[in-house]
Amino acid sequence: MSHLQARLLCNAGLYFHCGDSAILVDTLNQSFRSFKAISHETAEYLIQGQAPYQRIDGLFYTHLHPDHYDQDRNNAFLQRHPGIQTFFPLQETLEHGFIKAGGFTVEYQYFEHTPCGYTWAKHYVLLLSAGGSTVYLAADAELNPDAHRAFLAGRHIDYGFFNAIYLSHHETRRLMNEAVEKTYIYHLPESMEDGIYRKAVRNFARFPDELKEITLLDRYPLDLDLPPIGE
Repeated sequence: MSHLQARLLCNAGLYFHCGDSAILVDTLNQSFRSFKAISHETAEYLIQGQAPYQRIDGLFYTHLHPDHYDQDRNNAFLQRHPGIQTFFPLQETLEHGFIKAGGFTVEYQYFEHTPCGYTWAKHYVLLLSAGGSTVYLAADAELNPDAHRAFLAGRHIDYGFFNAIYLSHHETRRLMNEAVEKTYIYHLPESMEDGIYRKAVRNFARFPDELKEITLLDRYPLDLDLPPIGE
């Protein structure tokens, strides 16, 4: 059996593939504030279905803020890939459910967005399974460890992708260490001089014991192997 692999294409944009099946999460985005958009070239490869993106089985979004979603790129992709499985969080979207997309199963759960002072958008966390691995995508979910634990409900989770703000609080650092086997910090600004990035680096220096098993993803494209981690 092929194991799960991922490619971080922009600040929060991920391409997951396992064997001949693949999905996109928060990938067809636009530049917003300090967060980098997917490159024009890569976006065109995805939209046109060019190598290595010949097959995409699902297009998923945690929420529709511009650093995660671009309407024009999204529409261009759907015109080229009719019938694809999609998940677009809207006002009427159910709070919880499952979607099957090729070899992937994706569970979605409504979570409040972290306070950001920007246009409100309905936000979801995603739990995906493929190739024997489970991956939790917290995206911009509020800092609510109890809510994350209630959703995960003691399930074995191999990998977690969390926003850098989760590094700043003891309870969320504890959550990342306890809820998943391996944690990645993603959704970082393009510039290493940006305050969000610098604070993330400072947190690694301040809390080395709590963060020693946590990895900062600060460049893209970046390929990751995500094989199952034994329970």
